[in-house]
Amino acid sequence: MKTWTRRLVGALGLAYPIALLGVWLTLRTVGEAWWVSTVGLYLPRIVFGAPLLAVAAALFRLRMRRLLVAQAASALLVVFPIMGFVLPWPVSRDAESPTVRVFSLNADSGREGIDRIVEEIARLSPDVVLLQEVYGDETFATLLRATYPTVETSGQFVLATRFRLLRTVEPEKVPYAGQLRSARFIKYDLDTPLGPVSFYSVHPVSPRDGFTTLRGHGLRQEIETGRLFEGTTAHRLEINTGLRALQVQTFAEAARREPGPVVIAGDTNLPDSSPLLRRALSAYEDGFARSGWGFGYTFPTNKWRPWMRIDRVLASHALRFVHFEVGRAVVSDHRYVVADLQRGS
Repeated sequence: MKTWTRRLVGALGLAYPIALLGVWLTLRTVGEAWWVSTVGLYLPRIVFGAPLLAVAAALFRLRMRRLLVAQAASALLVVFPIMGFVLPWPVSRDAESPTVRVFSLNADSGREGIDRIVEEIARLSPDVVLLQEVYGDETFATLLRATYPTVETSGQFVLATRFRLLRTVEPEKVPYAGQLRSARFIKYDLDTPLGPVSFYSVHPVSPRDGFTTLRGHGLRQEIETGRLFEGTTAHRLEINTGLRALQVQTFAEAARREPGPVVIAGDTNLPDSSPLLRRALSAYEDGFARSGWGFGYTFPTNKWRPWMRIDRVLASHALRFVHFEVGRAVVSDHRYVVADLQRGS
């Protein structure tokens, strides 16, 4: 029995880091192309690290300490590529150059309190405020006009800024699955101290509806009937994923054609491992990856501790990030993000 136990634990000690590597590669290379890996993109990353302590403890107890090296590799895989931990890097700020502060938040229609959001904005004093998911409520605009000379609302999007608004561009609807669908972004051209900058406020569709369909009448029933494994309920998830990909590609292509500096901010609904994120937006620097540190998770906040980073500020290389932070105050089901930008070298 002891021999078989050692063999089993040894096999687990070798298989676990290999499995983690396989999970990470599948998420990064397959991602949205397969409904199973699409689900994996949005799972709490800590579940992949859950077996680590048990496997390591068993190896230590059986004195199979050589295999503990493999568990150290597993820990690195979990913390860095899978969970997305970012190490702090020194960032220089030019004290003589102008800085533009950008605030972005999916406001969740102000369910946590519009006043609380506006108070956080006042405390941080951003130059450009970009809000998403604000539908039909002028309260945001009314309160922000007390501080900002330019406030504009359009559909789910709100802009408040100290700078002169040169132009607002609302994109045309995009054809998808036989229907015309919203592109779910808006562009603002602002005259900033950094020169004219195009700001894209974005919010492609959430995968939530697709996941709800996948669950059907309950996850247990879907497993027992075999429908989950057959993928018979995955069609709606695939449609949802395709629409999100089209919306992301549409604003990425529009931003690519801009002659000047570009900032893309908002709820991207794309986790770090998403191949779509890298394919469509790799030309832009990610503010958190450049000047933030830690996990930087932004969603969800109202019922759980956040486990994914989907709210972002991205910028073209004509600009550079000198500061980035993820809000701690719970003012929505998303955490806000704040970025300070200067001219690039």
